Amino acid sequence: MSLPAETRVVSEGHHGMPLDEYLSLCWPEIAKGTLRRLVRDGVITVDGQQARPEQKLHRDQIVLLEEDWESLTVKRHQSKSLAVEVLYQDEHLLAVQKPAGLPVEPSRWGEHPVHLGQALLAWAEQRRKEDGTVEARPRALHRLDLGTSGVLLYALHLDAERHYRRLFAEQEVKKVYHALVIGEVRQGGVIDAPLEPAKADGSRMRVASKGGKAASTEYRPLQRFRGFTWVEARPMTGRTHQIRVHLASIGHPLAVDPLYGGRERMMLSELKLGYRPKPGRPERPLIDRLTLHAAAVRLPAFQGGEIAIEAPYPKDLRVLLSKMEKFRRAYPSRAD
Repeated sequence: MSLPAETRVVSEGHHGMPLDEYLSLCWPEIAKGTLRRLVRDGVITVDGQQARPEQKLHRDQIVLLEEDWESLTVKRHQSKSLAVEVLYQDEHLLAVQKPAGLPVEPSRWGEHPVHLGQALLAWAEQRRKEDGTVEARPRALHRLDLGTSGVLLYALHLDAERHYRRLFAEQEVKKVYHALVIGEVRQGGVIDAPLEPAKADGSRMRVASKGGKAASTEYRPLQRFRGFTWVEARPMTGRTHQIRVHLASIGHPLAVDPLYGGRERMMLSELKLGYRPKPGRPERPLIDRLTLHAAAVRLPAFQGGEIAIEAPYPKDLRVLLSKMEKFRRAYPSRAD
């Protein structure tokens, strides 16, 4: 794949923008760190002069690549057109529905070659303007686990990224998750339990016996079934695997979550009394990913006011809940 033309003329709309930000709009498929290195090495110049990555640009300046891309060892991310549902968009913020099973970024060992970042790169490239720049380069503001679906937020420019990251750090971003858990949860509460890595690589977490990072999750039952509950969880902090570990710590792991005590998958035969498989057709799971969905986000807008974003349940969760309602409806009790 050949890159766009090697010369750019700074437009009025990019006047005052830092050079490295401008370059990210010219070549969003190249990591910003790589573009900074090319500037420091003199491969990219401004008006023919050595430049600094952070220097502010002026209208009509010439940004020039001094060498051919073919002669440079530069890693370029591949875009991929994937059907991604946009839940909300303004000039500062983009929210998409993350599908379960699709990682937000490239996996460490390459086991998931397709990731959501490729889809967002394709989204940006479809919005390339006449001056050779893209309208925006989406920057992920947080992550969701591979098996989790739901709302994922992206900033669309540097100032927005700083604004929303500050909101995350100050716990001003209110997130709501829905989850199917094992066991019947009859009342809500708050789990206030610090977390720490159970493995050195951080791939598994646990409640810390002492020390650890503070973590709090508010939860309440939404609908009970026989042996399961559809719950709402509101994390008040943002630790790795927080909801999964916290719910497991009170005896209610996600229904599907083998890492923390749940199943590997849920089958209709587990729910339907007298289930009979169809001859010659092996039973397929109702769901074989985390029974966890990032249902909603509420946060202050970039220019005042508030934004509320909701993500509808994907098909696998809708089917699962309908089967639960049909075959696992909870028995009435005095508590009800």
